[in-house]
Amino acid sequence: MTFVFMLLLGFFLGSIPFGLLVGKYMLGVDVRSQGSGNIGTTNLIRIGGKLPGILTFLLDFAKGATAMLIAQSWLVDGEGKVLVIQWSCVGVAAVCGHVFSVFLRFKGGKGIATLFGVLAILKFPIGLIAALIWIGIFLAKRISSLAALSVLGVLPLLFLLIPWLLGENILISQVLLYTGLSALLAYRHRENILRLLKGEETQLKTTKESN
Repeated sequence: MTFVFMLLLGFFLGSIPFGLLVGKYMLGVDVRSQGSGNIGTTNLIRIGGKLPGILTFLLDFAKGATAMLIAQSWLVDGEGKVLVIQWSCVGVAAVCGHVFSVFLRFKGGKGIATLFGVLAILKFPIGLIAALIWIGIFLAKRISSLAALSVLGVLPLLFLLIPWLLGENILISQVLLYTGLSALLAYRHRENILRLLKGEETQLKTTKESN
């Protein structure tokens, strides 16, 4: 029963549309009608600049991390492997909450910042490497979607490789769980993928930089 409650709580926390709130109270706009229409970090940067974008990232990151911290505090009964899978499921629920927000009629963002928050607590080495990959690709190309898709492409491999390098057991259920999540988030980037294939995806710039 506690596990089911934690899944629902994780989904609820993930559903909080911080990007929409930052846009409304900091910029005075509905971000769904501006730029790409997305409620995530990239669109907030394009619309309002770095400060609202960074704030949105931190808040979206925090809800993923908070869901994991609560899960690890409350889900403590059972064997180690079982607990890790339960925590992993709560993390997936938090990311899915961002993608299918109950506050936005089950619409939402693309989940990358919330995913980073989950990974930071669930498996820090994986989260760190994923972040370095994102930063490296972004600095090289200045295309946020390409950086995100690069992370999603290698994430299942990291769940195989990092435990092996650390001498830990590889949890196939966890690998499959985050492979599915990566596929879902990649699908949420389907329009970006099409633009990338056509060479039409733009570099990340603020409105001021574009003018």
